[in-house]
Amino acid sequence: MDRINKIIFDEDYCLYLQKNNVEEKNRVFCKHHFEHLLAVARLTYLLILEEGSPFISREIAYAAGLLHDIGRWNQYQTEADHAKISSKLADPILDKAGFPTAERKLIQKAIVQHRLEDERNQHLSPLSKALKKADDLSRLCYCCSARHDCKKLNKQPQKERLIY
Repeated sequence: MDRINKIIFDEDYCLYLQKNNVEEKNRVFCKHHFEHLLAVARLTYLLILEEGSPFISREIAYAAGLLHDIGRWNQYQTEADHAKISSKLADPILDKAGFPTAERKLIQKAIVQHRLEDERNQHLSPLSKALKKADDLSRLCYCCSARHDCKKLNKQPQKERLIY
């Protein structure tokens, strides 16, 4: 997992996480800090294993999870879609970590698609589907003090609200 360590210790990656922390300092809903990104990375890989997608490596799954929300800070400042911003910010980090172009494109596509609504999910790659589901499952809604006001939780079907 050398490439994953390169992501985690990348200067720009650390900067984006710091920016997320600053922008979410007073946020009552789920935050987009390293713990969330790591939980999504782990769950993405578990979902890939369950689906039996042999062409998606652990490093690809982890990279997608670790990078999927790195542009969240920008959304707070500009209202731009953080999935698209995160995908763009991810490319040079992935490049420096040693991911070839084909893998970078696969990861970037999954990052862009991790927020698509259910009716548009039909054409998602296995990595995109796993990342989207992992992002939802990673949230500890059962013990969140803001769960009654959470728009995302209220959109989720009851069966999807369980801890994985």
